[in-house]
Amino acid sequence: MDAKRKTIQKMEIEKFFYNNKNHPTAYDVYNYIKKKIPTISFATVYNNLNSMVEEGKLIEIIDGDKKRFDPDTSPHDHFICIKCGKVYDIEKIIKGEISYKNFKVISHTTYIKGICEKCLKNNK
Repeated sequence: MDAKRKTIQKMEIEKFFYNNKNHPTAYDVYNYIKKKIPTISFATVYNNLNSMVEEGKLIEIIDGDKKRFDPDTSPHDHFICIKCGKVYDIEKIIKGEISYKNFKVISHTTYIKGICEKCLKNNK
């Protein structure tokens, strides 16, 4: 059996990310997929997500004990709201490869934490 074959479970997870770009957790993905495939286990979803990260199809966003997944694999930054926990994409600041002196940057990850506009308005 080919370890890279595309299973129904993996196809459903890919379909989920095609329609959902809001940086879900593994549990968010699991809860959605379970409605379509009731017999699926959390471990199957989690393993598929990790496989998709290894394949370069997803980026992991790690915030403390939470791990979120982003289908936008282009270099970009994230703003994480410390009140509601929502993750926002920050306008992309790197386009392509950047050379800096003797270093060649091919990937980067930046997380900026603060309070989002919605939470600020709700606290007034």
